[in-house]
Amino acid sequence: MEKPSWAPVVLSGALPRELPDFLVIIILGLASIEAALTLFQSNQTPLGPWILLLTVAPACTLASLSNSSRRQKEELALFAYGGAGWQIHLRYFLRGALVSAVGVSPVILRQAQLMGGFAPSQLTLVLVLVVIGGTFYAIPSIRRTRSLEFVEHFKG
Repeated sequence: MEKPSWAPVVLSGALPRELPDFLVIIILGLASIEAALTLFQSNQTPLGPWILLLTVAPACTLASLSNSSRRQKEELALFAYGGAGWQIHLRYFLRGALVSAVGVSPVILRQAQLMGGFAPSQLTLVLVLVVIGGTFYAIPSIRRTRSLEFVEHFKG
């Protein structure tokens, strides 16, 4: 069975490969460890997952915004070689989702160890964190590829 033509473009660019991506993984890993080990509660609600939720979005956005001039050249090249906009956005979404998943893995492993398995609430939290990470990682690329400056460079 033959792979679709968009698969190499999306999958090859989805892997975290730059320093900001690895820094975000470290930051989310530290926040995840803190969330797994925290005992602070407010009205019987643990604060650790909320801190993690508040950390994922800005960390992924900052990682995506780094090296934006180099990324814009890469996006222009992908468009020039026949890539579609949704492929580029999916690529960034997958990269952000991967960064988030690896970054929050300590909380997954810790909760599985404590409970002897995965609870549905923990899996829901992880899924939400991965979607938030992917979305906030992709937002700057969507803004960048829809800007007037990008269109002028693409035409010129």
